[in-house]
Amino acid sequence: MTSESADGSSTGIRIPAAIPALVIAVPVVVGALLGFAGGPLLGGLANLLEGTPIGAPGWLHLLGDLPQGWSVAVMTGLGVVVGVVLTLFTFHEALSLRVLDDHVESRVEGREAWTERATTTAVFRDRATLVFLRRDAAPVRLPGAQDLRERDLRAAFERHSWPWRDGDPHADEYERWVDGSPAFTAGEHTLLRRRFDAGKDDTARIEADDALFGAGLVARTDKKRLHVRRVS
Repeated sequence: MTSESADGSSTGIRIPAAIPALVIAVPVVVGALLGFAGGPLLGGLANLLEGTPIGAPGWLHLLGDLPQGWSVAVMTGLGVVVGVVLTLFTFHEALSLRVLDDHVESRVEGREAWTERATTTAVFRDRATLVFLRRDAAPVRLPGAQDLRERDLRAAFERHSWPWRDGDPHADEYERWVDGSPAFTAGEHTLLRRRFDAGKDDTARIEADDALFGAGLVARTDKKRLHVRRVS
């Protein structure tokens, strides 16, 4: 979903409204269905457990004996609670952007960042990540972009004259990193091990990317494997 400021100076991008609506609706519907069918099922389970050495806990009998009206209300209420929690988590994890002519302001997982247009040579989405290639620094990789529509991203960045690309312009330059390969020096292998071990730790990954860029390398992860290219 995109939104433009009143004076057209910035464009906001966030997840489509349908996604949080679906996130909250599914647990509510499932809770309601369990409310209708849960009483007999829980009662049957309680009776089944009573015939075993472990027996059935009291709360299971209590839930199984609830009138259907109460069962529906309780289970639907639980569904609402679960849906709200999941929706808040979705908003927290999702990437949101404010695109301007000279910079981009981003927020994801509670962290805010600022990316300058003047140092950016390309912007593209790499699966769940939005990537800014920079002329004089390591790429900026923003997670949480999987729920943003690519057409919204393209329209927003092109509206503000950013160099949007449909994919990594250097995709053909990467080679798979194999620890110990003679294609890399011992020092480069040390940096690449650090980058590989960073995994999903964003702070460690950013630090490793900066160190690699200082050594003339850029790395990316594809299917849990590290791929590397040299900075020209």
